[in-house]
Amino acid sequence: MIFQSICDLIAYAKLHLGLPETDEVYVSNLLMDKFGLNEIKPCWINEKKIAALTCPDEILAPVKQYALKNGLIGEGEEEFFTSEILDILSPRPSQVIDKFNELHKTSPAAAFDMLYDLGVKNDYVKASSIAKNECWTTSSTRIPIEITINLSKPEKNNKITAKLRNVSSGYPKCMLCKENVGYEGQGRTRRNMRTVPLTLAGEKWFWQFSPYAYFYQHGIAINLNHTPMELTEKTTRKLLDFVDYAPDYCIGSNAPLPIVGGSILSHEHFQGGKHVFPMFLCDKGKPISQKGGVVAYLPDWYNSVILFEGEDKDALCAAAADVLKKWLTYSDESVDIIAETNAPHNTLSPIARKTESGYQVYLLLRNNRCDERHPDGIFHAHKEYHNIKSESIGLIEAMGRFILPGRLHGQLKEVRKFLTGENTEIGEDMLIHADMIRALTQRYGTALTEEQAEKAVTAYVENVCENILDNTAVFKRDAAGKAAFGRFLSYCGLC
Repeated sequence: MIFQSICDLIAYAKLHLGLPETDEVYVSNLLMDKFGLNEIKPCWINEKKIAALTCPDEILAPVKQYALKNGLIGEGEEEFFTSEILDILSPRPSQVIDKFNELHKTSPAAAFDMLYDLGVKNDYVKASSIAKNECWTTSSTRIPIEITINLSKPEKNNKITAKLRNVSSGYPKCMLCKENVGYEGQGRTRRNMRTVPLTLAGEKWFWQFSPYAYFYQHGIAINLNHTPMELTEKTTRKLLDFVDYAPDYCIGSNAPLPIVGGSILSHEHFQGGKHVFPMFLCDKGKPISQKGGVVAYLPDWYNSVILFEGEDKDALCAAAADVLKKWLTYSDESVDIIAETNAPHNTLSPIARKTESGYQVYLLLRNNRCDERHPDGIFHAHKEYHNIKSESIGLIEAMGRFILPGRLHGQLKEVRKFLTGENTEIGEDMLIHADMIRALTQRYGTALTEEQAEKAVTAYVENVCENILDNTAVFKRDAAGKAAFGRFLSYCGLC
């Protein structure tokens, strides 16, 4: 069986990973050593079947079984073993970069498609795991938003997020550093990862795709140097340089502060990909300002966001820098906005896109202050919603795509059973949802059909996500919030 598996792996690499015939003997010998064999017996190859594969799962399954059965690996080490095999079969990093650059000369989209397809085919991008995620667009919210239940990665709270800000003294210093290419250690493997270089605002960066993507072609632009997340007037220039290089992508920066920032604040990076987020589709309204070729809008979105449009990158960067400068020190205690106490609180998340008429720069205003009533963040998901989402509401959620924890896959099924009468008592494992269960049963009773129960629970989750977005808005949609937003816009000279 193992001889068939090795022959299939070689055929897969030739068909999907660009393995040249001239390297076939060399790679076969590497695999032979990996499996502890003294020879490889040739086997018949079903090339039509292998050519039809969209990812290597089927090819890898017998390889994992053999490795476990013969003591080559222990339980839980399968991914490490297969990533080493696929690294052997994949083109070297320099070859990938050369091919990417050649394609990019005539088609940036083709270059990024090639890199993404390679990531899927060599199993760095976990396509089969991603496909298991539950995804839908809401039907009960004021503005449609996207919700996914992530079945592949653990939930992180704000305390874990804050710890990730610390710099390791080890090698690599963090999970984003350039030294991760080909690295295996600290409980992770990046053997089969491939990256390409970028130049943003004159600085050396690189691009890699996310192994557990939250949307199509989800990737990360990363500073070549291990330097903390920052937000300066240069940030917008970097984002606009990126969308010039990858016109089909959007790109954005998480805020550089805990709670409202991303999960890794110790290394400067942006997130982007080929996805149209709900925020991009909302009504942008009428212009509130037109200066120097830059048009400003106030989109009808849940968060407090300012949109700039224009063709002049310098003018857009200047407009964004002016808002940033003013927002960092702006306070309005009538709506709980305090720029700084013992630490800075005001920040923002900038997002850039390229359109047929020029550029779009979205500035999502954020504040990470906490108080006794909201110890996890005044402008974070409030405690009554933590049973659904307790993680930091970063860039992706703020643009309207919610990544909910995988635990909900089973828990929501149990909640539905209370509405059909199958469950009657709340067990210890479901106490986190006690308030939700009581609210739903009081409203709907306990005699719904399974279909009715599913619809009711889904609407409840959708409403929670909508409320969380409202929580994160620094200027609420009520009269006081609108008036306060107007004061800030006037302070910025935008109305």
